[in-house]
Amino acid sequence: THLVDVDEETIELVANTSYELTFALCALLAFIFIKVKGVRFELPTQRDKILAAICETTGQFTYVYAMSGNGAIAAPIISSVCVVSVILSRIILKEKLTWKQYIFVFLVIVGVLTLSIIEGDA
Repeated sequence: THLVDVDEETIELVANTSYELTFALCALLAFIFIKVKGVRFELPTQRDKILAAICETTGQFTYVYAMSGNGAIAAPIISSVCVVSVILSRIILKEKLTWKQYIFVFLVIVGVLTLSIIEGDA
């Protein structure tokens, strides 16, 4: 078949619908698997897993929202999540960092701030 009279909105609508249906199918299959295997699922004992699932879903929505805008700006900022992990490991776990790690953390922060300033001027 040929794509005739197809605009960007139609393609986006079809993509979103297939995305939603894919996740609905995965959820249905997971539910069936749990029922067939007889796995007990009790909400009070699964608090940490539920919290992790909510955080992961929020992160995915944030990622999709960011990439729907200016991907050239969003991608480097999203990729700097490892630097956030290094900073948090220093603060929370009291891990020792080398001087090279401090320099690269500083450079990434400067890079993200530069992108933010450039994007703000555009």
